[in-house]
Amino acid sequence: MKSKISLAFENCKKEKRPALITYTVAGDNNKNNSFKILNAIAKHSDICELSFVHNCPIADGSQIQNSSYRALKNGITLSDTFKIAPKLKSSDIIIVNSCGDSIKDRDIIKKKLGSYIR
Repeated sequence: MKSKISLAFENCKKEKRPALITYTVAGDNNKNNSFKILNAIAKHSDICELSFVHNCPIADGSQIQNSSYRALKNGITLSDTFKIAPKLKSSDIIIVNSCGDSIKDRDIIKKKLGSYIR
């Protein structure tokens, strides 16, 4: 069975257009609006990338640094992110990134989100 990500790229190829991949940090600009923002952009994108907030996004550039800072300042947690991703329709594609370096973290994330993570 092909992944949703592969299917999204195949669909774009058939339509002879580039894929629109969006990125948002969970909890930016606040917990309540984060889902609304992601849901709004998911309607127009082929792949949505939802980032776990982390406290050291130095390599990500100023926009993502600022997004992470706002989310942390507003109290977003990993648990909150687990609540945001599954709320999207099953047709939406979610890639969760910045999930930490430890195997334990990845196993916990896969267990919580299942088919949402690739």
